[in-house]
Formats: sequence, C-alpha cells, structure tokens
Amino acid sequence: MMALMLFSLVARAEEVDLRLRGLDGELKDNTQVYLDQLPAIEVEQFPRFRQQITTAVTDSLQALGYYNPEIELVQSEQNPARVTVRVTPGEPVRIRTLNVQLQGDAETDPAFAELQSNFAIRQGQVLHHDNYEKAKASLLSLALRRGYFDAAYRTSRVRVTPWEKAADVDLSFDSGPRYRFGELKVDTDRPVERLLNPLVQIEPGEPYHASRLAEFSRSLSSTRYFKQVEVLPMVAEADEQYRVPLSVVLRARADNEVEVGVGVSTDEGPRTSVNWEKPWINSLGHSLTTSLKVSAPSQDVTLVYKIPRGHPLEDYYTIQGGYQRLDQDDTVSDRLVAGVHRWNIQQNGWTRDVFLRSEYESYTQGEQEDESFLLIPGVSFSRTRVRGGLDPHWGDAQTATLELSEPWWGSDTRFVRFWGRSKWLRTLTEDHRLLARAEQGAVWVDNVEELPPSLRFFTGGDTTVRGYSYQSITPLDENGDRLGAKYATALSLEYDYRFAPKWRVATFVDSGTATNDYRDDWKVGTGFGLRWLTPVGPVRLDLAFAVTEEDTPWRLHFTLGPEL
Repeated sequence: MMALMLFSLVARAEEVDLRLRGLDGELKDNTQVYLDQLPAIEVEQFPRFRQQITTAVTDSLQALGYYNPEIELVQSEQNPARVTVRVTPGEPVRIRTLNVQLQGDAETDPAFAELQSNFAIRQGQVLHHDNYEKAKASLLSLALRRGYFDAAYRTSRVRVTPWEKAADVDLSFDSGPRYRFGELKVDTDRPVERLLNPLVQIEPGEPYHASRLAEFSRSLSSTRYFKQVEVLPMVAEADEQYRVPLSVVLRARADNEVEVGVGVSTDEGPRTSVNWEKPWINSLGHSLTTSLKVSAPSQDVTLVYKIPRGHPLEDYYTIQGGYQRLDQDDTVSDRLVAGVHRWNIQQNGWTRDVFLRSEYESYTQGEQEDESFLLIPGVSFSRTRVRGGLDPHWGDAQTATLELSEPWWGSDTRFVRFWGRSKWLRTLTEDHRLLARAEQGAVWVDNVEELPPSLRFFTGGDTTVRGYSYQSITPLDENGDRLGAKYATALSLEYDYRFAPKWRVATFVDSGTATNDYRDDWKVGTGFGLRWLTPVGPVRLDLAFAVTEEDTPWRLHFTLGPEL
C-alpha cells in the first residue's frame, strides 16, 4: 500500500513535456521562448493550463505578424506527461498602409529623409512588432543625436485587422526645434587655453550633433595631457534661441608617470623597459618622455621633448636624443643620436616626419673598427589602418623613409638611403585570414663599409625571414663575419585559421636577401605556428625551417605585440 501511495505521488508530480510541431525558423524559435517562460506544469494541472499555453503560442506568433494560427494541444494516451503542441501559423498580417508624418525642424532635415528611405518597416512587409519598435526608436535616436531634445511622438498606433490580414501604421513625430551649440564652460585644474583652442572645431550657433562632441572628447583624450575628460551638453541651461552650453571638465595627469614593462622575443631574448613621462611641463603643452630599454644584446636610452606647433595631435615638433649600445654577433656599436623632427598628421591618415638628425657611432663590424659622424636630413611617411581592435579582421600599414648625407655639410660619408615596408591583413571568411608583408631597403654609397652598421642592411629573424637568426642574412667577409649590405628585400605570406575563440594556427613562407648586387641566393623559411590572443595583443610562437640551407635547420620564434 505504501509503495502504491509513493508511486501515485510521483506520478502526480511528473511535469508536462511540451513538444512543438508545425513551425520552423524564426516562428519556431520565438514560440519556444514563450513556452519556456511558462511555469512548470504537473500532469494533473494540464487541463487548467490549456488556455495559458494557447495564449503563449498566440502571443509569440502575433509578435511576428501571424494573427490567425490554428493551435491544437494533444496529450498522449500512453504517456500523459507528453503534450504535442501542433501549430499552423496561417497567412501573416502585412502592412497595408504606412503613414509617417514629421513635424518641427526635422521636416526639412535631410538626415530624416534619408532615414525614412531606409526605414525598418515598409508597406507590404509582414508586421514584425520588433521591427516596428526599432523603427520608432530610430527616429528618436536620430533626433537626440542631432539636437532635437524636445522630440516626441504625437501618435504611434498600429491597427490590426486579422480577418483582412492587414495592418495600418500611423506615426506622427514632432521633433520640435533643433538646438545649437552654445558657449564652452571649461572646468580645469591647469591653464589649457593655448591647447584647447586648436582642438575646438565647434562654433557657437552651429547645429548640434552628438558626433561632434564625441570627436572633441576623443581629441582631448588622445592628447595624453588629461586623466579625466568629460564633454557634456547642458540642455537644461539652453537659452531662448535653443543654444546649449557645453560643459568641459578636464583633469590633468600626474606630473610624473613611470611605467615598467617586461617582454621576450627570440631575436633579443628577455628584455625590460622603463618609461618616465612628464605629460605637462607648461601651459604651451610641452611634454617630455624618457625611455630605457635593456636586453642582453642591446641597451637603449631615449629622450623625446614634444612642442605643439598648432593642433597638438596633428602638428608638432619633437627634439630627440639617445644613446644605444649594441653587442650582438659580429656587431659592437656605441651610437649617440640627436635630432629635430617636424610631425604633421594629415586628414587621410598619413603621418609625415621631416627631420634633421646627427649621429656619432663608434663600432666594430667583423674585422672592421671605425667611427663616423653623420648629419642626416630626411623625411618619413607612415600610415596604419586597422578594423577589429586587438583581434583585427582587416588592416594595412605602410612606412617609408628617405634620408641622405653629404660631406660638404659636415658628414663623413655621402649616401642616399631608402627603406620601406608594407603589411596587409585580410579576412577571407570568418575564421580564415591572410597576412602579407613586403620590405625593401637600398642605400646608394660608394662602399658599404663607409657606413656605420646601423645604416647597413641585414635581414632574417622574427619579423623578416623566420627560420634564420636575427640579421644573419647578409654578405660575409673571408672570416665568415657579417658585413651588412647595400640592399635588402624580405617577403612574407601567412595563412591563419581560428580553431577556438582565442586561438589560431598559422602556416607561412618567408623569403629574403641582403646583398650588394642581388647575385646572392635568396633565403627561404617556412613553417607553422600558434597564435594566442591576450588582452595586451597576440602572442605568436612559430616553428620555422630554413629550407634553403643544408640539413634544413629549424628555429623557434616567439614574439608579442600587434600584427600591423
């Protein structure tokens, strides 16, 4: 008897399993969501929940424009807990008339005409209530972005006639007046007038647009003078001419900031860096950055003093100086550098650097011991375009430098030197990417040994020809010591496949040469690698084989940092 009672209790507690039939795609998915939101239904409660189940199915279909469904609930005789929900959706309701009326200043605003031409709902479409709400929201969103702060709907109505399979949509949108930019109200802890004036591209009385504020805020943040930037419209303080004052709150960064970093690469091994920055020296926007980088083969200290000339992001000077010690393979070099650079960032994204640099270098290259003093004017152009943030799906980067030296202005050597590189990244399909790189260097000089090692060309290593050690591809002297060359070319093609959200595998082929006459053999490295996407950029580990060498030696390459 006790067992029978327990069995009866279990049976009564068994929950109904609703099985949906007759729907596909979006209709099925939406209806299942509505059914899943119903409370648990015990078998004995099913008769009382019939109407609630039917209502849930009806509501899910009406949301997608189906107002005439046929719904049948069939309870299995063999298993009462199994209930089949059979649905025939019927013909959808379509938008018979769509009446959108604009009032206020938006009536003559071309942006609203463009939005209406691409409206989320159209006459003849199935009445999808989510699209209807998106269409309404798009008008309000555009109005707020363009300064119609009093905008509101006077009418927003949908009349559905299910037996006619038709819906009539009426929207009456009153934008009110368009507000305009007013005066700036600046709250700052430093004198910023000289810096702020070139950055302000907003004139009082111009029509309001949120994107102009966002651009202004980004420019202020990008100067790196401020730790806090807030640019907000004070709509409540608008005057009778609908001019909105702009509140600008700026708080300067600390007087001194120090950043310590560590890293590792196959070319250099472990390395550490220390950056000391004084982002704000005076009211003119001068700043100073000092960096120290130390690895086993190289020690480098650099000072950069920045002087804005006009727009602090687009037009400025830098005075640079530094010392580098290099002791790697057949090169030992002590190098002192000082220079003046004029930077200009153009609207098309290109950065131009016109410079005059002086260099003193004392060096040993193989068996050659020498020193040189050079005064080098030159120009450099660079541009980087990336889409996709830390894990880009599209991008390219170009850089090119032309520099020269002449004895008649005090240099030890006459030469003209060019170096350029271009990288491309393209996504073929969602998980497949191609990366390509081309690099070319050339120096026109009577004898390459007249140049210090820093101006000769070498190739090979993590970022040029994998499978070879750093700068190992170069002409050799009779003792097998590296000399450096007049020309260098490096090419690379890589294919990546993403097999997990943060992981990719890669295969690649690199080729390059450093030569004085292009009669030397080209070196080829190929292999495969692993890519791990981290918050600080991709980590790359490659196993590369130098296929043009005897016995095909292999080499591991490890790098951290952006791909472009």
